[in-house]
Parts: sequence; structure tokens; C-alpha cells
Amino acid sequence: MYGHGDLLEDNTGLTTEAGSPSDMEHPDKANGAELAERRVLFMGLPRSGKSSILSVVFENMQPYHIIGILPTQERTVYHMVTGIAVYDFPGIDDYAETLYSSAVDPAMYAGNTTALVYVVDSQGDIQGSLATLFTIMRVAQAVNERLPIHIFIHKVDGLSEELKQDIQQDIQQRVLKNMGYENLNSAFMNFHRTTIFDESVREALSRVVQRLVPRYSSLENILNSFSTKSGLDKVFLFDIGTKVYLSMDSTPSEPQMYMFSCQTIDAMEDLMVLCGRNLAVGMDEDEMLMQKTLVGLDSNTKIFIYQVNSYLALLCIGSAHLFRQMSLLEFNSSKVAKAIREIITS
Repeated sequence: MYGHGDLLEDNTGLTTEAGSPSDMEHPDKANGAELAERRVLFMGLPRSGKSSILSVVFENMQPYHIIGILPTQERTVYHMVTGIAVYDFPGIDDYAETLYSSAVDPAMYAGNTTALVYVVDSQGDIQGSLATLFTIMRVAQAVNERLPIHIFIHKVDGLSEELKQDIQQDIQQRVLKNMGYENLNSAFMNFHRTTIFDESVREALSRVVQRLVPRYSSLENILNSFSTKSGLDKVFLFDIGTKVYLSMDSTPSEPQMYMFSCQTIDAMEDLMVLCGRNLAVGMDEDEMLMQKTLVGLDSNTKIFIYQVNSYLALLCIGSAHLFRQMSLLEFNSSKVAKAIREIITS
């Protein structure tokens, strides 16, 4: 380990509507409030698992503590550090109710910085869930036919790989067939298999929010250049509190890379708590930028974490021999971190 990774100890990415820090257990109630310009809309049937997903990601709840979570009764919002708001809508009980719910308000789907996430319980009423989805899609595409729609095929834990594939294929075929029949645009449809018992929900949400991050193309170009010039295998820009990545370089990413990255952040946070350190809070920018960590995954691969600001960190994966010249990597990281701060504050 190289130095100490000063990751933010008490950062959930959750703020009040005004943008001030909020307690993890009390997400902001957003009924009647104007929607943020950059927004992710989470919808689904009751007990589909959408609120559990957001509780795990934004409130750091443990999956086994989710069992007693109360159903969402009113729209709530979680804020991310780049100005993206994630809205949790109350579950819709049946197809007929959809017509009278806030989910069919056309205005919320407008704009090129909006994304819809629809959560389908893979072990529940798939037919009823898709009927509700189709109603929502008709309304949404009437005002924004380029709206990214992400289907989270949820609660796949405990299922065999073959059954997971069969369920996903069945849902995809039903959705795409219906969209073709109704002449809806399927070019922006995405399907993700998720469970709260691994990092699949965070990885799926990462893929949702990437395109909503301000100047995401510029961020990706910076990370591509950084990865190439430093000889790295993979580079992520992480929101530390949620472990959602806001950008990454364009090289192919294996699921294990993301899983190891999340585990590394968790381990460093736990270590800092045990050490009793107050992480990054109250530091000035120059001091904070020196916080870095080097962790070995095995004899051949290492992860290097470099903090960008109080909420974001670069996470770099590469061969062990690259890290023999730490001064060069730290220099490149400092330049990249500065460029990222300029982009997200411009």
C-alpha cells in the first residue's frame, strides 16, 4: 500500500433540494418540486425493488436490511455531485392506475438530459409490469422519442445463469416486439440484469448516468488519453460515496474490474474508519489532492486511487510494473484531476 487513501467517510451523494448535506436515512421528498434538468426517473410496480436499489446505492443500506423497507408513498429524490437528480416514484399497482398516475405527465420525459429506469421483478408479475411500461413508453416517446430507457431486470439472485438468460431474452423480445407493433423508437432501449446482492445495480446505474454527466464526451476523451499515455488497463471516475462511476475510458471493461474497484473503495473506507481519521473534510484543495492509495489485487495487477475532490476519485487499474514509477503516474493524475475539476465546475 502506498500512502493512505483519504476517501470521504460520510458521503452518500444525497443532499437536500437546496443542495446541502442531508442525513442518509432521510431522502428529500420532492412532490410538487420542479424536476432537475439532469434527471433519472425510477419507476416500476410496487415491490419491484426500485426503492431497495436506491437505498443500497445512495443510503449505503445493507441488502439484508432491506426486507422491512416501507413502500414509496411519494416521489423522493437523491442528488449526485454532478447535478444529476435520481427520482424514486411510487409504485403503480395496476395497468389502469397508470393512466392516472404522475408517471404519465409528459413534461417530465422532455429534454436530452433525461433517462427513464423501469424496474421489472424477474420473479414477479412480468406481464403486468410490461403492460404498465408500455403505457409509460407511449407517453414518454410522444414528447421525446430519443429518451434513453433502461430496463432493470431485477432480483436475479438465486437464479441459474441459463434461467437469467431466458428471462432476459423473453422480456427483451416482448418489449421490442411491442415497440415495433406500436411504431415506437427502440434505438435507445437498454436491458440490465440486476440484484442488490452484488455490484450489478451500481454498474447498471453507472451506465444510466454517464450520458447525463455534463460534457461526458470531454471526460471520456481525457480518461482515454490518460489511460493510453500511462499504459493503464482501465480508468474510472468514481463518485466515492455511491461507488457509481460517472465516466471511464473506452477500453472494454470486464465486470470483475468494476467489482474489484468497489471492493477496494469499501476496504479503504473501512480502514480509515478503524484509524479514526476524518477523511477529506475541512481540507483545502492542495492538501486534498495529495490523498492517494495503491492496492495490489495480485502479483500482476494493482489499483491506484487518486482523489479529485471531496466526492470524486480516479481509480486506475494496471500491471504491477507500471507502478514502479509512481512519480510519473502521480504527475499525470494531478493534471487529469485538475482538468476534471475544471469541466465539472464550468
